[in-house]
Amino acid sequence: MKQQLLLVLALVVLLSAGAFATDTRVVTMGDNNLVLLDEANIFLFPSRVLEYPNLAVGEFSGDDFNEFGIHWKFGEENPWVMATYFSTRPEGVPVDFLGNPLGNLTELGDEHKRVDLFYGRKMGDYKFGFHFGYSRTKYEEVDQTILLTIEEKQYFYDFGFGLTQMDGNWDLAVDIGFGGWTDQNGGGEEETEPWKFVQFSGLFRHFRDMGPDWTLIEHIGTFIGYRGETDHVIGDGVPATTADYEARQKLLDLELGLGANWTPSSKVLAVADFGLMYQSLKIDQDFSAAYTGGAAAENEVTRSGWSEFWKIGIDAEVFKWLDVRMGATSDWISVKDETGSIMQLTTLTTQKSQYANNETYLGFGFHWGDFHLDTYTDPDLFLRGFDFINGKSTNSDRNFRISAVYEMK
Repeated sequence: MKQQLLLVLALVVLLSAGAFATDTRVVTMGDNNLVLLDEANIFLFPSRVLEYPNLAVGEFSGDDFNEFGIHWKFGEENPWVMATYFSTRPEGVPVDFLGNPLGNLTELGDEHKRVDLFYGRKMGDYKFGFHFGYSRTKYEEVDQTILLTIEEKQYFYDFGFGLTQMDGNWDLAVDIGFGGWTDQNGGGEEETEPWKFVQFSGLFRHFRDMGPDWTLIEHIGTFIGYRGETDHVIGDGVPATTADYEARQKLLDLELGLGANWTPSSKVLAVADFGLMYQSLKIDQDFSAAYTGGAAAENEVTRSGWSEFWKIGIDAEVFKWLDVRMGATSDWISVKDETGSIMQLTTLTTQKSQYANNETYLGFGFHWGDFHLDTYTDPDLFLRGFDFINGKSTNSDRNFRISAVYEMK
């Protein structure tokens, strides 16, 4: 198991509940979506969609135009906003908390794309928001001669609810997601099936005005998830009522942080965030005698650890039509693994590791009237220059991703 993958995945799950946000600007400012105000916030706090009406948003990465969304405004006296996002990128579920695929869905490919719908309006003294995201696909093959049916399908549904104080001083969001799959052979027998595939998360932030130049942002979050599978064929290749292999994962994340926005001038915004995260992942694995070739066995792995995260970023106006953005993140991670086997009760292995993971970001913001273009730029553009200047021809990308936003005024 890869330690770094687990910690990074948990941070993404907890702090970026929506996989595909309009986040090029906040990423290039040090991956600071949680402590910045931006249209990307709607994937964390759905109630913020009311503040970003009449937008058309496009996402580009990997040589593809892979997401498009429109924010629709209805009404004048008490307006409400609906946002619709459609993505061409595969959702990537079902996977466990280590990023490993669950099930044996060989026929589905990457056709399970994500759709996200948002709704926001005023409710009393608050702004209310709702988010619904889903991914679903199915494959079925029927042999009419011998009356055999092969069926594979997967689904994931995500429900988010948010409240924002009318003056925008605080945001609260809760999210519930659940999914699963069907994996049947031609005889209608289950080859694999989900144990559980459900997750819950909560997120709160509070903006504290400290003067004309400074704003502090306190935030706290939690995530609880259960995922796993039962495999009936991995041992002997023949589906049966008994399980050849069963894996159960339980993940708990707790996060506490303090961020800051600083505006030393009307043309510059600097942002920082510091926080602590605790994580606990418990993995139980049962192996049948058919799988081991001997006696049945049970393994248990408990992974726990602390991480400190530091984030800094800047957004500065160079010209009226151009902003430069730079950011950096530093994660200080400490992980402990404890592994035991019920077949070897006297054996307990403990592994500890500590390491840091640092990232840097560069981007630009272009503004032409109501059209805005945000880029996440390859530093090679500065180090080597354009091909028509240096005389070399390469296939390297000048931007890792681009977000395009048009304000429909």
